[in-house]
Amino acid sequence: MLTFRTKLALAILHDIQYKDYQLSTSFNPSPSEIAYLLQKLSKEHLITRIENQPDNQPESYRLACAYHQINLLSILEALGEGIYFNRPSDEKFYSCYGTTARKLGIVNQMTRLYLMEISIAELPVSECLIENSIPHI
Repeated sequence: MLTFRTKLALAILHDIQYKDYQLSTSFNPSPSEIAYLLQKLSKEHLITRIENQPDNQPESYRLACAYHQINLLSILEALGEGIYFNRPSDEKFYSCYGTTARKLGIVNQMTRLYLMEISIAELPVSECLIENSIPHI
């Protein structure tokens, strides 16, 4: 349900919280991807850079609030990412989109409310993120 980029951001936040810095490196990300994610997370005030530290390394940052207060919705919005349902899309669904817009709006709002209730402290780390598979709920 979560993209590689979102999972990497979760790993970076985990590493910053626990000063471990191994989970995010297990993804083998490019330095430019790490820098991009740090910039996005910083811009949305999820992390802050430690004074006189380089801006392209997770070690240079600290969380802007308590770890358990960071929710999945804030991360998705910071990254401009979304969640992707594990159901194959079919053309019939898309052709009906116009008539179902109101229902989709309700689903969207309910999803946002539920995502705001998911603290990153509740998400599994280590092997779940490394394998690029967050368990489906």
